[in-house]
Amino acid sequence: MTETPSGLSAFSLAGRTALVTGAGQGIGRVLALGLAQAGARVAVTDVNGETVAHVADELRAAKAEAAHRVLDVARSEDIEPAVAWAERELGPIDVLVNNAGIRERVFDSFAITAADFDQILAVNLRGPFLLCQAVGRRLAERGGGGSIINIASQLGLVGMAGRPAYTASKGGLINLTRTLALEWAPRRIRVNAIAPGPIRTPHTQARVSDPATNARYQDATPLGAWKEPEELVGAAVYLASDASTWVTGHVLVVDGGFTAR
Repeated sequence: MTETPSGLSAFSLAGRTALVTGAGQGIGRVLALGLAQAGARVAVTDVNGETVAHVADELRAAKAEAAHRVLDVARSEDIEPAVAWAERELGPIDVLVNNAGIRERVFDSFAITAADFDQILAVNLRGPFLLCQAVGRRLAERGGGGSIINIASQLGLVGMAGRPAYTASKGGLINLTRTLALEWAPRRIRVNAIAPGPIRTPHTQARVSDPATNARYQDATPLGAWKEPEELVGAAVYLASDASTWVTGHVLVVDGGFTAR
């Protein structure tokens, strides 16, 4: 019988390899640094080669083993080569963090084009699924289990006017998480999601700076809106580590109470 780790040692990621997408800035960057601080080797990818190279340098400066690569998760043909690269560089992947994501450019459901809708689903839903497939197959072949963490959103649990593609993609990601958790549980592959609330990132800065929008988010968030991405690190380390070995199919909401109303 395998003994379940207990105490703070259960949160250690020493000796494990994590792959984090969309890691060039914002939430992805902070999660990559947080996983490294917990002991993981971290492969970081992003559509922006310059920013992801900088994050890899930050990881190495923090004494972590790291590798970086340009990856557009909407390009299905690039998924498998990226996963194979990460394993060549840093060893078998134990933890996948599907963080890459985009939003609508125009917040009007009459105005969004079919091409924009398709692009958002390609990045936010199809790409994560293909990464789950590629990593999940390897985890299943090795037979040692593993952890997949999909970064969803509080807007995958509630609607928001003017955000048809984003809410659909994140809602789909949450149900994908539950489905894969059920299917892969016999292989001890845990699949969970984190649903962040209003987090301050380069993508949300325009809303933070707009007084009316900021006021709406503040009113809707009991603990206050626009927290820093560091608020999510504890959730990610927990789900990646042996501290959560009996947790799968779960959506860990970190939103300051936004969805509690």
